[in-house]
Amino acid sequence: MTEETAGTVRPSTDALPGRVAARRRELGLSVPDIARRTGLPGGWVHSVESGSTAPSAPALSRLADALETTVDDLLAPSSAAFTHLLAPAPPGREPAPERELVVMTEEECLARVALQLVGRVAALDAPDPFVLPVNYVLLGRDVVFCTAADSSLARVAGPVLFEVDDIVDAARIGWSVLIRGTAEPDDDPADVPGADEGPWPDGRRDVCIRIRAERMTGRRVRPPAGEA
Repeated sequence: MTEETAGTVRPSTDALPGRVAARRRELGLSVPDIARRTGLPGGWVHSVESGSTAPSAPALSRLADALETTVDDLLAPSSAAFTHLLAPAPPGREPAPERELVVMTEEECLARVALQLVGRVAALDAPDPFVLPVNYVLLGRDVVFCTAADSSLARVAGPVLFEVDDIVDAARIGWSVLIRGTAEPDDDPADVPGADEGPWPDGRRDVCIRIRAERMTGRRVRPPAGEA
């Protein structure tokens, strides 16, 4: 899978354990080295490499940073080369590497949104417009989040914007997806996010909102084709 096609399919973690171990050895790093870089226990790194632990999206992002690569590369087939081999040199050492801005297809947008846990909701018709972060799940093309009945988010209805992004500062790469849709109450118990996907703060979350996607656009910044 190349950088061009890495985001066009839903992610698979089948090859992840071997990819993590291979990339670590390629960099000449030990498990304790990766643990220090991620701030996560060495036992957790071992469990990822053995396949006994499937990392969450945030942990996978931290692991990709520690391995000086991207989440897309870690989720690529076992035979694929790593497309981002090194982080850029510190400022002042050499000119900043050029980057290309790429418009993503809807399938690429969906694949990336599926990897994240937090997005931002902008209510367009609210008397006092706001933008607030929410934990969410992706159901098909739609976004579902739950909130307290007395919160501003519980009254969101009608046209909204939903934005998700992921930025790797050190590598000067990242992406952003914007969903334009219509928010409405979702009373189907089957749509309620699980404990690992629901809101992080404690407390009751009595109201679920579904954003029915009408338009989805996204862009990503990548190294020029052929850059190691």
